[in-house]
Amino acid sequence: MATLEKIEKDIIRTKAKISEYQQKLRNLEAQKVEAENLQIVNLVKAVKLSTPQLTVLLSAYAKGDVLLPDEYEEELKAIEENEQQEDGTNEE
Repeated sequence: MATLEKIEKDIIRTKAKISEYQQKLRNLEAQKVEAENLQIVNLVKAVKLSTPQLTVLLSAYAKGDVLLPDEYEEELKAIEENEQQEDGTNEE
């Protein structure tokens, strides 16, 4: 019976840790989103476009009416490949 009680206590402790880690994960994910949003805001501010100009530019880009120059496309592909490799490494 002592073994059963020990197992039950371990289950309770483990569930508490899981709950704690889930909360920590939610907080970290929220921090990540906040940091990404801040990075986007800083990039947009650096371009110094008005809100209407930015809206038109992003809409045109989304439709495919505005294309990136080849050098930027290559840079973007390299960044995306690097992110995919990092994601693959982190999941292992």
